Amino acid sequence: MQEETNNVFLKESDNEPLMRIALFESQDFLDLKIMGEFSVADENGNMLINPVTSELKWRVKIKDSKPGKEQFFIVLFESFQFELTEEKLKIAKKIDENVEIKRLGGNVYFKDKKINNNVKYVLTYGYFPTEIEARKNFKRFQPEFVPYVEKTVVKQSQGHLEAFDAEYEYSAEAANAMKIIPSNIQTKIKLFGIRSFEPILQKYHHGDLVFNGTMEFRFDNHGSLMGVSEVPLETYLKRVVFSEVGSDLPYEFLKSFAIVARSEAMARIGHVQLGAPYDYCNFGHSLRYMGIDYVDDNIDKAVEETRGQVLTTKDYIRDTPFHLVCGGHTEDASGLWGSLEKPFFIGRYDWDEKPKNFTTLKNEKMAKKWIEDRPQVWCNLKGMKIPPALEKYKQSFRWEISYARRELEDIIRKRTGEDIGTLFDIFPLSRGNSGRLNEIELIGSLKNYRIRGQLNIREALAYDYLPSSCFIVEKELDDTGTPIMFNFIGAGQGHGVGLCKTGAAVMAHDEKKFDKILKHYFEDSTLSSIYELDHD
Repeated sequence: MQEETNNVFLKESDNEPLMRIALFESQDFLDLKIMGEFSVADENGNMLINPVTSELKWRVKIKDSKPGKEQFFIVLFESFQFELTEEKLKIAKKIDENVEIKRLGGNVYFKDKKINNNVKYVLTYGYFPTEIEARKNFKRFQPEFVPYVEKTVVKQSQGHLEAFDAEYEYSAEAANAMKIIPSNIQTKIKLFGIRSFEPILQKYHHGDLVFNGTMEFRFDNHGSLMGVSEVPLETYLKRVVFSEVGSDLPYEFLKSFAIVARSEAMARIGHVQLGAPYDYCNFGHSLRYMGIDYVDDNIDKAVEETRGQVLTTKDYIRDTPFHLVCGGHTEDASGLWGSLEKPFFIGRYDWDEKPKNFTTLKNEKMAKKWIEDRPQVWCNLKGMKIPPALEKYKQSFRWEISYARRELEDIIRKRTGEDIGTLFDIFPLSRGNSGRLNEIELIGSLKNYRIRGQLNIREALAYDYLPSSCFIVEKELDDTGTPIMFNFIGAGQGHGVGLCKTGAAVMAHDEKKFDKILKHYFEDSTLSSIYELDHD
């Protein structure tokens, strides 16, 4: 494979990059109401209904459709360094010769100006018809790699759509996609009874959604209806900030988070949703983009005041992850993704100064003391005067979860597919800068089993996920010395990389300005503007 770079050209709307966000899928039909003047067009922009104002409900329905085709593949490793990825490829090919390097992203241009180079190299294996089939191949590559599954669309669904108002005064038909285009970006579109699946409760529920901007209706990969929001970047970010952090939080925090969200959105262009007719989605691992009819002048002002601003390092827009509660110390970026390259974000103590007696949470003794303690850090809310919106996060700074041994054995079997017999112990093998476990070994009567990767550890030891992988385990034993109960005592919620939302909000409440907050969590980054920097 030659080391090449593709070009990515962002579309423009109102002098901003145009974002396409998949909102929902798997609908049989859609009822909606547009709160202002709008027009209807096909996917190429050809006008089907000229600008009208309608007080009636409209319906979009399928006339006919043919499903598309998607494939799933395994990701073993990712890095921004081509040479490092080639080294990992040599290791992977010893397991299977069919592992290859996939190149994502490229030189990113907006209005003929290069604003980023986000080329990322990914080791991938296979193409599978379902996610389940792909996951069956995980164990072949463990523990050398920490695999996960991604999807690519290889053939788009096709069909015909019809839209009409409740009195059938207006109607239109189009092939493959249809757009509702409000005349004003402030115009809201309300969608009624959208069906979605709640994975934790394992059931469907219906609810109404409200969005701004152009609404595109097209077919999902199974031939059902899906909705795609087409909005300028800054309008997109206003709803993202509300969706991710809510209302009633300090203004300087909102400004810092707007920059973090904008940086992430720009940094990941071309890295996800491969082959799909949109940039990001609202039902995966992208930024949240909820359809709540909210009003928050502070959020709108924070986004406008930071318009175009992103975090960069050497003129590269940095991917700026965030999490709910770090637990007192953030994690290295490489601690999350398993890369061997020097991380562009170093985990750090979440306070102005590090205590003199603090060494490293990679040490098991120090990690145990840390988790059992409640150190003075930004995200420790106990005893602080904080905004009411943060009260619910107090329980995430330190937490405890207990399982009977037999219950935990059953969880492990279901989550990993491994029967280790009687679980005797959970042994920590390595921790990251934040004390989060990167590798553990389960000691069983039938076999021992190693688990690598934060998310895999959190998934294997809980019905859903443990709040974080920063934990210690205490056992209760019976008279024979066999465990009867496992108690997980932990710190923080989430992966711990980048900005701690709770800590950042408290810093702002303590009158820290947005730039100081960003410098605290992203120490080696520079504040720049994608609308002004010239990288040519």
